[in-house]
Amino acid sequence: MSTVHGSEAPADAHSAAVNSRTPLKKRLQHIYRPFRQTSRISRGLIFSGLGVVVFFLLVAFVAPLLYPYSGTQYRKEVAPGEFVKFPALAPPSVEHPFGTTRDGFDVLARIIDAASLAFVVMAIAVSIAMLVGVTLGLYSGYRGGKFDRALVTVMDSVYAFPSLVMAIIVGFVLGSILTQGVFSAAAAVAVVYIPQYYRVVRNHTFSVKQEPFVEAARSFGAKDRTIVGRYIFFNVVQTVPVILTLNAADSILVLAALGFLGYGVPYPIPEWGLDIAKATNDVAAGIWWTAFWPGMAIVLLVTALTLVGEGLNDVVNPLLRTRGKAGRKIAGMPRSRRKNGDGGVTRSADAVRGAAQEKLAAKIRDLRVGYRTSDGPLWAVDGVDLNLRAGECVGLVGESGSGKSSMGRAMLRLMPPGGVVQGEVEIDDRDIVNAPESTVRKMRGEGISLMFQEPMTRLNPLMRVSDHFVEMIRTHQPKTSRQRARTMARDALMQVGIPPTRVDNYPHEFSGGMRQRVMLAMAIVLTPRTIVADEPTTALDVIVESQILSLLERLRSEENVGILLITHNLGVVAEACDRVAVMYAGRIVEMGPVDQIFNDPKHPYTRGLVASTISLNTTELHSVGGYPPNLVEPPTGCRFADRCAYAMDHCTKVDPELTTVGPEQQAACLLYPGAGADVPADVRTPSGDPQKSEV
Repeated sequence: MSTVHGSEAPADAHSAAVNSRTPLKKRLQHIYRPFRQTSRISRGLIFSGLGVVVFFLLVAFVAPLLYPYSGTQYRKEVAPGEFVKFPALAPPSVEHPFGTTRDGFDVLARIIDAASLAFVVMAIAVSIAMLVGVTLGLYSGYRGGKFDRALVTVMDSVYAFPSLVMAIIVGFVLGSILTQGVFSAAAAVAVVYIPQYYRVVRNHTFSVKQEPFVEAARSFGAKDRTIVGRYIFFNVVQTVPVILTLNAADSILVLAALGFLGYGVPYPIPEWGLDIAKATNDVAAGIWWTAFWPGMAIVLLVTALTLVGEGLNDVVNPLLRTRGKAGRKIAGMPRSRRKNGDGGVTRSADAVRGAAQEKLAAKIRDLRVGYRTSDGPLWAVDGVDLNLRAGECVGLVGESGSGKSSMGRAMLRLMPPGGVVQGEVEIDDRDIVNAPESTVRKMRGEGISLMFQEPMTRLNPLMRVSDHFVEMIRTHQPKTSRQRARTMARDALMQVGIPPTRVDNYPHEFSGGMRQRVMLAMAIVLTPRTIVADEPTTALDVIVESQILSLLERLRSEENVGILLITHNLGVVAEACDRVAVMYAGRIVEMGPVDQIFNDPKHPYTRGLVASTISLNTTELHSVGGYPPNLVEPPTGCRFADRCAYAMDHCTKVDPELTTVGPEQQAACLLYPGAGADVPADVRTPSGDPQKSEV
């Protein structure tokens, strides 16, 4: 297993303490980063909604200091001790911009005072609901047992009631016990939302408490309150802000509905729903302003809060965050980063002659895979050429983030939203990259298959193993009967060493190794010419690992299947592969037969990987220092130059090409002639086994 270590930690505790301090500016940038990463539409929703909410806040708490009338004032003092009543149902005028009500109240003054009431009730109701719901949800989800079952029953019963009906019942009861007012109205609204917080937090708590990091905290002897407070709470409350904003919007509607029905605050306290109820007869008489302005206030504030909630949902959810815009649309690789018409890779004469004479399972030319990010296009695979012969196993190795899995998925054109594949991937003389989606879908499974790592996450837990096979087979061969598809499934399972009697078992009834065999059986059931095996032995014990490798060996020797084996484990490569392709920063930097790569690698990066391999003869640990480059803005010249012990001045200026360095061996390094620059006469080139010689 190859292990690449990063840079060492600071030498002393003081330096570590200093480095751990994060400036306020960077903290603010970290907080704002999710907003910056989300789409313009989402940011527009949030900021436009916040703008309206801020406006109403100013109306609620600043306007009363400026406007001369109050919401319950029906007269004004014209002289000491002498008052004049406001005219009833007066239309909008300079003195009364929104007009007056039937009882002579100024409509604008009531809008202002009702806004204050709405924010107060909203704050109290949401705070009560959040405090009670989150607390009960955490405790119930973590403890479980009888208390949890009883609380679930109560919350489900409350949740089953229509929210308005429940608010009316609570408002009526509290109004009888206490008096109708702000607190009783807020409490009535709060009861409606407690089950929502409870259900969401409880369900998330059930999920998070099973996570390995929580189990690790228990193993360290952490107390329950520490686990709940530090390990669970902050992982389950991420959706609470979204619920809060949506509840805030809904609380305005519930408060207005209670007021309209007479169960809210008593008249003449200003409240929008209550004012609309008092103005119902005015509308029929053509007096529109008494009902229009309270209704407009409700619509505007509710809409604004809803916009904030929807925008925050896009920010909090990483999947929705990049839904609208994850960066600039990728149109193509910039010309300045292309080396030549072949995609910056020079193929040897042997490779070209082999491609023409030998039967290829897959032919890859100038393959590029890009992703849209908030910082710009990221090219995870940048101009890769590779011939995979029929019956051959090629190992694709490199550090995490080098582009291996992206290349494997691009061969089936399995890309996430915003991903782009360019170049050519020929399977059965058909180019997957540029073919119609219907053609690509048919080629998946029949022409080329993908073996995923972590098979338990790839098998539907609610489907029997036979159903997985039947669905796949009949998708590609619609005329195949269900019975015939089941027979094919049993035959495929037998080929990978699984008894056919287990064809109707569920995925959870298999061990990890047997689930990986199921995935392998699904990959070969339609007899594809090419299999992309992405970390097929990850997390498997050595016995199961050996069995999987033996199955792959039998497939390529008996079925003439070409296999691209993606892995970090160089020991697996040495055992199972014919050739090795070493990938770094999106490019293949060395390629050749297994024996040559392991015994005499030419590229300094390959030598570092091989030297990092741990064996029974290892006496000293080696690692490749430094970090891979940022592929959004990759460096000019050789991408490994900053980490290379053999780097020369021109390495940071000239982009190396693959050049022949041995029998069927190529390396993209300027230490060798033909890589793109003249080699100095006194240059020192590495040679020999890197575990025995100087790296």
